Amino acid sequence: MTTNNSLVSWFWKLPVCMLAFAVGSAIGGSLVMALGIELPQAPGAVDQDAMALLLLPGGLIFSFGLAVMAVGLTGRLWQRWVILTVFLWGINGVGNAIETTIFTTLGGPVGAALSFLPPAALCALAVAWLFPAPTETPFADKAREFFSTWKPSQLAIRIVLAILAFPVIYFFFGAVVAPIVVPLYEQVDFLKLPPMSVLIPVLIGRSTLILLVTLPVVIGWDSSRARAILGIGLGNATAVGLGGLAMVTFIPAMLRWVHSAEILVDGLVYGWVLALLFIPKVVAHKESWGQRPLGQP
Repeated sequence: MTTNNSLVSWFWKLPVCMLAFAVGSAIGGSLVMALGIELPQAPGAVDQDAMALLLLPGGLIFSFGLAVMAVGLTGRLWQRWVILTVFLWGINGVGNAIETTIFTTLGGPVGAALSFLPPAALCALAVAWLFPAPTETPFADKAREFFSTWKPSQLAIRIVLAILAFPVIYFFFGAVVAPIVVPLYEQVDFLKLPPMSVLIPVLIGRSTLILLVTLPVVIGWDSSRARAILGIGLGNATAVGLGGLAMVTFIPAMLRWVHSAEILVDGLVYGWVLALLFIPKVVAHKESWGQRPLGQP
């Protein structure tokens, strides 16, 4: 297996991962239908052929998000596969199923979460295989290094700060785009804005979930802090919303574009916060983005 992650190789690797995602989506949809579990119901008439074709750009975006993390994530193939699967499925499959329940009337949260597991697993497997670890450092060594860096009390404080960071970032940039998106929400009958009494606990819960599935990536990170900001930030943004928004046609285009820009900024700032909190400065000397091609060990 080659360890080459040069930028040129991404042009054939990402489409392969995209196809793995599309195959997994077909398997997931068939599984849920066979089990008789309800899926979210898209409003109005939906072109099923168009929805199927949109799996390709969505899968490409998800693949890119996982790849920029995989090139900095050490460990054996199966470890990286599990970590990336849990990351993508936890944030998009489970997390967005929760958001679907809170922010829409589409229903089918269990079906949405279950149907997303096969595409997340197949896409993550392809990414873990095609985008090898940056070094041969065992994941167990990185875990020991991570937990020996801080005292338990220091680590607990950092975890609390990380959990609180996501809602703060969400509210700040949400307020920036609110003048644009709130009127659009009011024009779409299946979207709803919950009261703060509901929104804040949901955000805290979702933030905790995101941190739980992102921490293994942080623990196994064996590249620079700069790469962590971009890798974890872009990975988070694609899983939270960029990939999903690319696959829907029943949400107004303006709303999708504005939310995509907001989610991208959210993700990068969140990646910066996690890197600041959990990636020690000592690894910052390894390399910078400008010294080597993306992912080159």
